[in-house]
Amino acid sequence: MNSAFWRYFLILSLLFIFWGEFFVSDGLLSQLTFNFAVFYPLGFLVGYRSRPENLRSAYLAAIIFNTLTYLVAVISGIPIEGWTLVVLDFISLFIFLKIGMIMGHRAQAKE
Repeated sequence: MNSAFWRYFLILSLLFIFWGEFFVSDGLLSQLTFNFAVFYPLGFLVGYRSRPENLRSAYLAAIIFNTLTYLVAVISGIPIEGWTLVVLDFISLFIFLKIGMIMGHRAQAKE
């Protein structure tokens, strides 16, 4: 795991801590909005820098981070509403990360 992975993992952790206070209600819409607030900025940063090794590190950091959040929730006794929500959570992770990368690449190309 390279330094880009740890940098992205740190960014995700800080965004999670910051936005976690705002999105406390349950439900699909709240989860999607929270995922946008956490994963879109990372995707934008990765797209703006546009290096192939950063893409792999960003996806790996996002997948491991999201998996760890569910692991911590299960260990601490927080019930998961349904596994359908977990699947949708991971799908939205990829979608928002990719949208952020596209927008970041466009912003970098304008300069």
